[in-house]
Amino acid sequence: MKYTETVKAIVENVGGKGNISGAAHCMTRLRLNLYDSSKVKEDALKKLDITMGVVNKGQQLQIIIGPAVNDVYAEFIEFTGMKAEAPVDENLDDVKQDLKNKKGNLLTSFFETIAGIFNPIVPALAGAGLVRAILTIAVVMGLDNTGNTYMVINTIANGIFTFLPFLLAASAARQFKMDMFVAMTICAGMMSSTWATLIADGVSTYSFLKIPFTVVNYSSSVLPIVFAVWFASYVEKGFRKVIPGALKIILVPCLTILVATPVSLMTIGPLATWVGNLLASGVTTLFEKGGVFAGLVYGGIYSSMVVLGIHHGMVPVLVQGITNQGFNYISPASGAANMAQAGAAFGVWLKSKSKKTKTIAASATIAAVTGVTEPAIYGVNFKYKKPFLAAAIGGAAGGAFASFFGLKAYAMGGPSFLNFAMFIGEEPMNMWLVMAGFAIAFVVAAVLTVAMGFDEENA
Repeated sequence: MKYTETVKAIVENVGGKGNISGAAHCMTRLRLNLYDSSKVKEDALKKLDITMGVVNKGQQLQIIIGPAVNDVYAEFIEFTGMKAEAPVDENLDDVKQDLKNKKGNLLTSFFETIAGIFNPIVPALAGAGLVRAILTIAVVMGLDNTGNTYMVINTIANGIFTFLPFLLAASAARQFKMDMFVAMTICAGMMSSTWATLIADGVSTYSFLKIPFTVVNYSSSVLPIVFAVWFASYVEKGFRKVIPGALKIILVPCLTILVATPVSLMTIGPLATWVGNLLASGVTTLFEKGGVFAGLVYGGIYSSMVVLGIHHGMVPVLVQGITNQGFNYISPASGAANMAQAGAAFGVWLKSKSKKTKTIAASATIAAVTGVTEPAIYGVNFKYKKPFLAAAIGGAAGGAFASFFGLKAYAMGGPSFLNFAMFIGEEPMNMWLVMAGFAIAFVVAAVLTVAMGFDEENA
């Protein structure tokens, strides 16, 4: 098999099969749980042709491999006879993990929680967004936008945005460790057509127990249901502690729904709606009024946000923008930053005289161009430092270009050359200009990397 010798070398340099208690993988890393980390020979692992880097977390060893990690893992499982584990959702780099391990780091915990809620539903959002893009192309090619076919496909594409709170309720329930179906029941109470009917009739306030509250239509909303489920999880845990075992199965769901839903309708929902709309409109205003500066800054710092893990905090803003306005201004700038990482890795490939470095950089470049930037960031650019700086400058250049032309993304997804469809919308030139911005970011980063050089020996 293709990676048999590589797998044998990995096992040998981590202390043998007997030192491995478990193995998993994510998008780019082979993750080995070890009994004794002192047996690891990191230098030997780093010299393997397929290895982009090694992160030793004591009990867990992470070997950065890149897109080939799936094949390597399959052969690893076959060779060791260990039980295969489901892929890990996140790629946790050194900086993020160190921050996470610091006691009391509430900011990091917040971003990790946001990621845990939104990441599982992003593929569905991206898929629906692609359907909308295909529909737009079909209309341009002659499909009647008043006909039945158009209406059916349009309904399918928009369905996820209408009922987005239910997806968020399920994902948030899993994150906050509460009953998923209770959470969705609370969501159903908040999304009842009763409130939409009242709003349509001109009713803006209602009352519960003679306490007035603002009536809100929670269809397509983002933050209200997340905070509602968060609150409900504590309510549920509280009732579980005080209600006797035999009555838990009936009374806990009943009382959780009865307490959490009115509180969410009266306070949490309206407040979270206001906050969500404020964030979305604030970002929109920043890009509309900030011009070149907004995209320059965001494109320049986005890769550093990825390294710190705080880019997850922008996901609710992206989703809110798409659901409220049908587009966001952020993805073209963040996509430019991603393509700059690809360009910097390409620059390393051009400049390096090491065969291994060239192989790693080539693989990382290809992966980054398709939207998977981890190999480029952690295996190449961050490792050699100057290429990472070059990528930041390239991202700033591409981001400035995007904001100057007011470029938009009409769907969720990982912005890249491959995922061009998310930029297809009402403005015909939007997609082509986004691709131009990506190309600018790539070229600037590549040229600067070659011009500045980097130190391979001491990396």
